[in-house]
Amino acid sequence: MRKSTRLANRLFYQSTTHLLCLLAALFGSVNALAAKSIDYTLIGSYPHQPAFFTQGLELYQGRLYESSGLYGHSKIVSRAFPPKPEDSITGTVLPSNLFAEGLSLYRGKLYILTWRAGKGLVVDPHHFTLLGVFNYEGQGWGLCASIHKERGDYLVMSNGSDQLQWFDANTLTLSHTLSVSDNGAPVDQLNELECRGDYIIANQWHKQHLLIIHALTGEVFAKVDLSALALDAAQSTTLDPEAVLNGVAYDPDDDSWLVTGKLWPKIYRIKFDLDKLSASPRAAAR
Repeated sequence: MRKSTRLANRLFYQSTTHLLCLLAALFGSVNALAAKSIDYTLIGSYPHQPAFFTQGLELYQGRLYESSGLYGHSKIVSRAFPPKPEDSITGTVLPSNLFAEGLSLYRGKLYILTWRAGKGLVVDPHHFTLLGVFNYEGQGWGLCASIHKERGDYLVMSNGSDQLQWFDANTLTLSHTLSVSDNGAPVDQLNELECRGDYIIANQWHKQHLLIIHALTGEVFAKVDLSALALDAAQSTTLDPEAVLNGVAYDPDDDSWLVTGKLWPKIYRIKFDLDKLSASPRAAAR
């Protein structure tokens, strides 16, 4: 991306943020609506390795990529999806001093965060060879690629706070941050992310719902309550207290979502309608 284009994108976000702040001051009632709950349909479920401490989930060219955390046990794995009994799992183990966190794919490369090392890894998704390393400040939690024809391409990172950091996808330099709120209150503990159009779908640590966040305003528009899936995941085994909902990937083939949790025995396929959010009065007010 040319320097002039990056500057234009940055100015676009700055001017938009100033405008939103002015509107909030003049029309405070616009923010008075709390995020609504939207329904989902359960399509099916698949086996999931219950030893995987899931941090990131991504579908790419018929394969499911997953990052699994914990010091001394972190790994990046891949398998054909939907899975078959005869399919093998491929991947690589990370050095014992790295705690794998969220991952995303951009232009045929895997980008993987680490928790406290302040370093991200760029990896070949086919051979799992290291292609590069990038740096960032603070902790790394979740990551997704926001690709937008008008706003440019970014890697969006969560760090456990209410702030989403937007990195230029081509230079991997920080462009801007976005505060996430619900009914005017900051929403922190943002974890795994999936970017989709004008929205960012986020897990929230130790919460059994998905957050639907507007990528421009940072407002939580809706929540998807997945507590029933958490209960189902615990049916066959006693789950660890840290076996929380984490991991969301979009499947464009049928407009569905894959969701799972740390140490869960299943991956679930669900559907919910983002298009209705775009047409809602709440969205129109923006």
